[in-house]
Amino acid sequence: MILAALVLLAAGGGAIALGRWSGEDPRAAAAARRQADQLSQRAGLARGALDGSLPWAAVGTGLALLAAAALAGRISLPSLRSAKQDAGALERLDIPVLDRRSARKVERSAHALAKKGHPLEAADICFENGLLDAAAQYYVDAGEWVRAAEIRHDQNRFLEAAELHLKAGDHETAGSIYASQGEHRRAADCFHEAGRMTVAGELFEKCGDFRRAGVCFREAGFDRQAAKAFIRCQSWKDAAESLEAVILEERTRTGAGQNPQQLRELQTLVLQAGKLYDQAGELEKAETVLEKGGCAVAAAEIALRRGRFAKAAELFLEGGQPVRAAEVLQQNGEEQEAARILGEYHRSRGEDHEAAHYLEQAGEFFEAGDVHRKLQDFSRAGQAYEKAGDRAQAAEMFRLGGNASRAALNFEKIGRWEEAAECWHEAADEPRRALALVEARKLLQAGEVYRQQGLADEAIKVLQQIPAGSADFAQASAILGGIFQSRGQLGLAVMKLKQAIGTGAIERATLPLHYTLATVHEANGELREALEVYERILACDYHYEDVEQRLARLRTRIASQSREDGAAAAGDELPAAARTQPSRYQVIGELGRGGMGIVYKAKDTVLDRLVAYKVLPDALKENPQALKNFLREAKSAAQLNHPNIVTVYDAGEQDGRYYIAMEFVDGNTLKEIVRRRGAIASGGVLHVLVQMCEALAYAHDKKIVHRDIKTANAMWTRDRKAKIMDFGLAKIVEEVRNHTTLVSGTPYYMSPEQTLGRNVDYRTDIYSLGVTIFELATGRLPFTEGNIPYHHVHSPPPDVRDVKADVPELLAGIVARCLRKDPDQRYQSVREILAEVRTAMGRSRPPA
Repeated sequence: MILAALVLLAAGGGAIALGRWSGEDPRAAAAARRQADQLSQRAGLARGALDGSLPWAAVGTGLALLAAAALAGRISLPSLRSAKQDAGALERLDIPVLDRRSARKVERSAHALAKKGHPLEAADICFENGLLDAAAQYYVDAGEWVRAAEIRHDQNRFLEAAELHLKAGDHETAGSIYASQGEHRRAADCFHEAGRMTVAGELFEKCGDFRRAGVCFREAGFDRQAAKAFIRCQSWKDAAESLEAVILEERTRTGAGQNPQQLRELQTLVLQAGKLYDQAGELEKAETVLEKGGCAVAAAEIALRRGRFAKAAELFLEGGQPVRAAEVLQQNGEEQEAARILGEYHRSRGEDHEAAHYLEQAGEFFEAGDVHRKLQDFSRAGQAYEKAGDRAQAAEMFRLGGNASRAALNFEKIGRWEEAAECWHEAADEPRRALALVEARKLLQAGEVYRQQGLADEAIKVLQQIPAGSADFAQASAILGGIFQSRGQLGLAVMKLKQAIGTGAIERATLPLHYTLATVHEANGELREALEVYERILACDYHYEDVEQRLARLRTRIASQSREDGAAAAGDELPAAARTQPSRYQVIGELGRGGMGIVYKAKDTVLDRLVAYKVLPDALKENPQALKNFLREAKSAAQLNHPNIVTVYDAGEQDGRYYIAMEFVDGNTLKEIVRRRGAIASGGVLHVLVQMCEALAYAHDKKIVHRDIKTANAMWTRDRKAKIMDFGLAKIVEEVRNHTTLVSGTPYYMSPEQTLGRNVDYRTDIYSLGVTIFELATGRLPFTEGNIPYHHVHSPPPDVRDVKADVPELLAGIVARCLRKDPDQRYQSVREILAEVRTAMGRSRPPA
């Protein structure tokens, strides 16, 4: 009954469908009609029985039969559902439904075919007759997995269908079925086998197998998704490798045209890749990917952990962290390279003091010299350039810094002898200056320097190298003439002086040479030759020097052959010692007069040299104690041997007069220079101050106080050297004056304690030095009117700058402190003054 009901339902439904399709598709309608005829036969109806209104009747009959069967209890609800599924499958497959008898008949036929080894034919018969389970099994037996799978799929037996597709090797279809049924892992395996890696990866992710998901994504070329999956399963190395592939792809894709945002994103990926390699323990790969990715600092930290200090330092430097780079190098014992990096770092930041310090530590002396020069630290710049081998710049820096000696040495190293000579002159090292001038072939200048230094033999040797045709020959001959004259070699002196004068007519420019020639003739006993030259001088300049007087005396000598040569050379104006022709000192002429006696230019006939011959006041003989002290002080003064002190040669009594024989200085007193020129420029004053301080420091160290420092007691030589004279004489003259009640001159230079008659020490010289410098800087004395001693004791001295506004603060400050009334408030030694001046001038030469 049930089968008949089902057949009627199928036949009626098909006929109704036929009626609907007939007007739309003739071919479909024909096929439907054939199917309807088959169903009519199975239902026991004639062909064409379902035309017209019969289809509706067939459907109604089928429903009625089913209802009756249900009411009769002949079928259960599950059986009904199964039948409905089979009916649905048959309808979908367009297969007729057999009754039980026909079905058994078909089953027997199929079984027979299968038994004979024809399972496929058996399967087809079963399928055509709606025996789907049997058909599926026979298809399996025949190896027709796909057809079996299709039947199971139409039966909604999806998992069986998937397994059959697997057996057929269709992994993709199997995977799709498994996925639709929520079997994600099995689906993922199928898609993986099918090569559908992206789908497989997604399915592995769904089932939580991130490791296999990452592998699939990586094989599919989806490295970013692969990295994420590997991270979720903590497969750090695989994640890092995937990210590295992403980085490479991004670089290839964007090339050099990356915008800032892209660069930031790429750097983020690089940092993450490096971190992942680090987590995986792959430090070498971490360092490599970070370095290639431009993350130098992060790469440096990894390199440091690996003990690669040099590489770490390089990377820190590349990453803009020079301080960290230096720290690493210091840890590795590379102090010099660390210092170089720090030096460049501080230099780039304008921190020049620190930069110079580290550059010197690094041995980068040329760069250090540049920085010191920028800072105007010329002394240290010179030292740095010297170490760098740049002698020229070293010399310039030392010269600017006031270290003339070292500047000269560097100029000599590179053969710049003229500049070396200039520096030796600034350093007051005249012998070295002369040597440099010789090397520079400046023979005339070298000879002149040697002569001024009293090095006659060296001067002669150099000057005699100048050929007769040279423009310097005449001047060299003049100098040689003077040297030979001072040595008593008068014949040679005459010869050289004549060469200097030449054969031309006498001119005003050559008057000094003619005068010298005449005096040499006279000293050599060549009286008529001297007379002739004197007459030529008068013919050119009647009032020149003392020629008129000399000529008169000479004529007298010539007329009176009874007197010895030179007895009347000094005339009536010479002292008694000169008139009686002392055995040792032959007076040539007067040089000057002062409170301490008369000074003559004289010749030491014993040692054959020129001297300054000072005859002391006659009152000295009236004070035995003063006379005794004089001899003692003269002996002490004779022990002073300093380039800035006039040397005392001899002291004693001759022809009833006491004298001192001193070094003859070719120059003028500072007093005379101020009288002629007025105030001296500040640079010159400082130059004089330094030399006078050096002389006083030397004397004070010998426990000798001058007591009469003033411009009249200081000479300025032709070679720019200050020389103090009359050491020790002031005290003796003061004793003589006190004893004889003689009134001394106005005490313009005396200290307050000296004015009051108190005990004095070296600080009284400092006060007098202050007055002297005041006079040099302004052209006048601090106190010139009224009661001068009172002013020195009570009145504050004027500020130097109130008298001369352009005097520098350094000089004004030194003068002010020297002129303090209280000795304790003055400089306590002249070395303090030297230190202050040299610090301000950047000088480093120690006092002599």
